[in-house]
Amino acid sequence: MGPIGEGESLILRVNRNCPWNRCSFCNVYKGKMYSARDVGDIKRDIDVVRRLRDLIEMNSGKMGLHNCTSRENLRQIVRDCLVLEGNEGSGVAPQWAAFRSLQNVANWFRYGGKKVFLQDANALGLKAGSLTEVLLYLKDIFPDIQTISTYARSVTSGRRSSQELEDLRKAGLSWCYVGIESGCDEVLKFMNKGVTAEEHVRGGLKLKEAGIRMAAFVMPGLAGAKSELSRKHMEDTVTVLNKIQPDEVRVRSLAVVEGAPLYEMWRQGEFQSCSEDQLLEEIKLLFEGLEFDCTIETLQMTNPLFTVKGPLSRIKGGILDIIDKFQSLSRAERAKIFLEHYTEGGYLEVVRGWGKCDSALESLFKEAIRAIYEGSPKAMEMTDLAISALKSKGVP
Repeated sequence: MGPIGEGESLILRVNRNCPWNRCSFCNVYKGKMYSARDVGDIKRDIDVVRRLRDLIEMNSGKMGLHNCTSRENLRQIVRDCLVLEGNEGSGVAPQWAAFRSLQNVANWFRYGGKKVFLQDANALGLKAGSLTEVLLYLKDIFPDIQTISTYARSVTSGRRSSQELEDLRKAGLSWCYVGIESGCDEVLKFMNKGVTAEEHVRGGLKLKEAGIRMAAFVMPGLAGAKSELSRKHMEDTVTVLNKIQPDEVRVRSLAVVEGAPLYEMWRQGEFQSCSEDQLLEEIKLLFEGLEFDCTIETLQMTNPLFTVKGPLSRIKGGILDIIDKFQSLSRAERAKIFLEHYTEGGYLEVVRGWGKCDSALESLFKEAIRAIYEGSPKAMEMTDLAISALKSKGVP
């Protein structure tokens, strides 16, 4: 799955899983082996996308449909074109696999076929020549593509030569999404991120020098509940960002998710997660400390209080005013707003949709609501417990 903002993109898999796969806070690829895909296989996937696109257009013309990406058209193609049948593994019907593939291509086609996202993690880790070959072939088959993006590690970017990165940019690589998470070496080491602050800066600057745009992900809460380390985590992160000056900064507050090594560390008492108040204070430090203009985005549901995306220079003052006014409220008022943010903002409904909202989680939210409306001195504590349990179920 690509990051937020890639809903219009064709998702093209160039590698399998994550070559590092040791970050304590991440549960995505645990237990899975990394491998790079063969260039020939990737090119064949690109050819399949082209055939599916042509088939969608051709069949809609035959049916006289105005909307060539309609479900009616896609279902007719699956019924009539046996060449699409395949097997995605046990329990997946070939017709359903074919329909899903068609939907992916149709969605891309619907948005004009302009954007492509390369996955899985750290596609930049492919041999530079191989990745360049894939990019050139992709642009040759689909010359209207305007943006190609991928995840990348700072360490990988820093190890690429300037010429290799420039060749990738010329071949069509537009954006790299880099998980900075923290600029504090103590936090990076504890979370087994496999990178230092200095390496973050080196990798980010090399991308920018090559003309590849960069979106930096930062993670409030990663330092845990210790107030001094929390402040250092964000101050050092701001220092790294100010040195790199990425095009975008994307805020992804920590969720201690089931299945991640950090979750077990939390259960064993080796890590104490911070409160929503503390998360918000770290976000405030981030907004206050950035000294360059960029797009800043807080759209992920794990972030407290508000969701925004826009130029920092335009929204900075307003966001800081919102935070200041919120922090002046009583604990009970803040608890109520925090709870409503996650319940009315959709997070709780998403988890219910996953079938992960068990009776224990429902009880925590009921107890938090009761504590708030009864004016209990434990209202904020109960709210933090409920929200932490919600986030442990996964990140939408």
